[in-house]
Amino acid sequence: MKTRGKRRTKRKICAADRALIIFCYTCVFLVVAVTFVPFWELAATSLCTRADAARSGIRLFTANPTLDAYRQVLSSKNIWNSAWNSVVRVVLGTVISVGLTALTAYPLSKADFIGVKFFTVAILFTMVFSGGLIPSYFLITKTLHMTDSIWSMILPGAVGAYNLIIMRNFLRSIPQSLEDAARIDGAGEMYVWWRIVMPLSKPVLATVALWKAVDHWNAYFDCLLYIRDQSKFVLQILLRRVLVEQQMAMLQEG
Repeated sequence: MKTRGKRRTKRKICAADRALIIFCYTCVFLVVAVTFVPFWELAATSLCTRADAARSGIRLFTANPTLDAYRQVLSSKNIWNSAWNSVVRVVLGTVISVGLTALTAYPLSKADFIGVKFFTVAILFTMVFSGGLIPSYFLITKTLHMTDSIWSMILPGAVGAYNLIIMRNFLRSIPQSLEDAARIDGAGEMYVWWRIVMPLSKPVLATVALWKAVDHWNAYFDCLLYIRDQSKFVLQILLRRVLVEQQMAMLQEG
């Protein structure tokens, strides 16, 4: 009997193909090396003494590794307190921002909503023009009295115009027939929004949540303006004062 099977044929690689493969692998290796080397250099610097770390130049290895820097950082009460403040800000800011943005984008996605064009133009206007830093500062500190409050870092930027337009456009793509069927069954607007629209909007909700979480985690300027109490500093402010302003005493307090 003849056995049937697929025979693998080896394709001959010519010199040009071999050169192209080598070139591609070389490019990938260089990209990985360029990306990895800075992290390796930071890890090596963290194991150096303070005198060795102050020297200029790139260091990939250290002759006398020490864990003193890690002990000082991990034993600092201010580091843990600031990290907790950052986590609270990220969680609260992301949840509030996504919720308010979804609530605002839902009526704006309806063509029969009264004044939808006016509100859309007003929102787009804020993407080009703003009151500026000084009016915002007086609004938060003098009018709203939110100095030394976590809400001064969350509420002013809770609903961003760009995120709002992105979510509104996504909600417009949801078939209107689904909402009409729910209304025929007696569902109200809030039920339709919560049980019909929001489950179908998970992709845009996750996208906006990721953007806001990264934004809140990296933000420090608003904390620099509105927070005076050191116990309410976020992690970025503490690191800035240690690295830029060389206030090493902040790591030793507490």
